[in-house]
Amino acid sequence: MEVNYFILTGASRGIGEAICKKLLSNNNHLLCVSRKKNNELMSLANSNKHKLDYFEFDLNNTYEIEDLMKNIFEKIDSSIIESLYLINNAGVHFSQNVEETEPDSIINMMNVNLISPMILTSSFIQQSEQYDIEKRILNVSSGASFNLSSGESCYSTSKAGLETFTKSIGIEKSNVKIMAIRPGMVDTYMHRNTVNKKILKTPEYAADRILTFLFERFEHGKAVKAW
Repeated sequence: MEVNYFILTGASRGIGEAICKKLLSNNNHLLCVSRKKNNELMSLANSNKHKLDYFEFDLNNTYEIEDLMKNIFEKIDSSIIESLYLINNAGVHFSQNVEETEPDSIINMMNVNLISPMILTSSFIQQSEQYDIEKRILNVSSGASFNLSSGESCYSTSKAGLETFTKSIGIEKSNVKIMAIRPGMVDTYMHRNTVNKKILKTPEYAADRILTFLFERFEHGKAVKAW
């Protein structure tokens, strides 16, 4: 049986967890990355005998990402692989005026939201060269990349950078497809303080929209709204 492999960051909660649950199947092998292991996902996969490997890793440790990817690719069986996907979903968020923000907080946000997806993409392209299969990278961005507001300067910059990087790789590469997607407001930790909860979509809804673009409406080198 041929297998689709999915490398997914930020799988511990929110949209990442919802995406993971929707991808669990006999034809898919998930390779999940987050700072803390999601034991519920592990149990769900094990109880249904679905393939899921978990890598506890903090993407702030950018110098160790290449080793992480080597470990991930060791789980891929070249004899049965049908397609390979990288979903850069992990992200950190805070809202604070820049003059009040500690340098370490800025560095951490840029590492997780921008630099780690860049390194993951680089490593993905390099290590997947051996496979003549469908290869796609999906970067989860945000409307904050262009809808600017007070206190969001660091977050908006990280997402705008991610979109520019996506478009640039779209020009560089044709054998690996890449795009960025902007979910709207979702009922996750990031929007925990939103007063009007009715405007928030569920993580499951966001996951459905993201996977629709990944499989059916993929636009190479583009950044698009999820809904």
